[in-house]
Amino acid sequence: MAASSDPRSLGELSDHEIASLTAALKDEQAQQRPLVGPIEPLARLADEYQPGTSYRAKIERLEADGWTSLRRSRGDGDCFYRAFIFSLLAAHLSLPAAASALLLSTFESLLPLLTACGFEEIVWSDFWEPLREILRRMGPEEKDGGARKDGEARLGLDELVSLFNDPETNSCIIVHLRLVTSAFLRSHADDYTPFLFALEDDRRVVASAAAGPPTMAQFCAYHVEAVSREADHLQIVALTRALGTPARIAYLDQSGVSTGAGDRVGPADDGAEVNFVEFEEDAAKRGAVGIEGALLYRPGHYDMISRA
Repeated sequence: MAASSDPRSLGELSDHEIASLTAALKDEQAQQRPLVGPIEPLARLADEYQPGTSYRAKIERLEADGWTSLRRSRGDGDCFYRAFIFSLLAAHLSLPAAASALLLSTFESLLPLLTACGFEEIVWSDFWEPLREILRRMGPEEKDGGARKDGEARLGLDELVSLFNDPETNSCIIVHLRLVTSAFLRSHADDYTPFLFALEDDRRVVASAAAGPPTMAQFCAYHVEAVSREADHLQIVALTRALGTPARIAYLDQSGVSTGAGDRVGPADDGAEVNFVEFEEDAAKRGAVGIEGALLYRPGHYDMISRA
């Protein structure tokens, strides 16, 4: 339903039509945002919430704790994967080029798993190429044992942002990450299938009339491989574990906040505490390179935050 061609008032629309209209407006607004935005003060995000609300208080608490910068990822259902890989690559740009070569090797080591899980090489190789090329340009020169041509300038942050704002490059990288996540879950189905009981009787995933949770193959096809599907805890665990990459996510939600009438929360209140979840902590203890800063989760969306 297009809002511009329907003469009815909002009060004449059904709940389903209103929901569809709202979703369409959100999609239209999302398309106007860059895929990866510039660095901006975290205070700008705080200004989007009313004073005294829990979200604003928690953002102000993050600022008080030194998290002062924000980089936005377009809210299109792919925001976790985009924010994760951009933050990971950005972290490697501040390290010697050899670290990027190691990350390239890690991704290459997972390619046979894609084929083993039924993804044809002729398909995944096209999606892999843009990320492979970025990592090549971030790595050492040929004279130092790398793949970057001697004398070729190393990829910088500004160009990384530009590449991620190219729709084709962005889409290929997102799809590749989704395939890696799916392949890891499929190949470790015995470990992760018990977590699918929360989706029992979800008819979006389970097409048959039989009751019960989806199979891992059904879950991956619907929730992981399909673009614009938001990533949940299980996908995050799988991707960080597949890559052995530490990641930190700050959760901006209503947890720990009193919601009684007239309640106002300030950054110093206990209710303004921000919960952080650490992924692949053992890898971090071994010295593995994690993402830059942290990801910031708001219901249904991920952005990137960093310290000054």
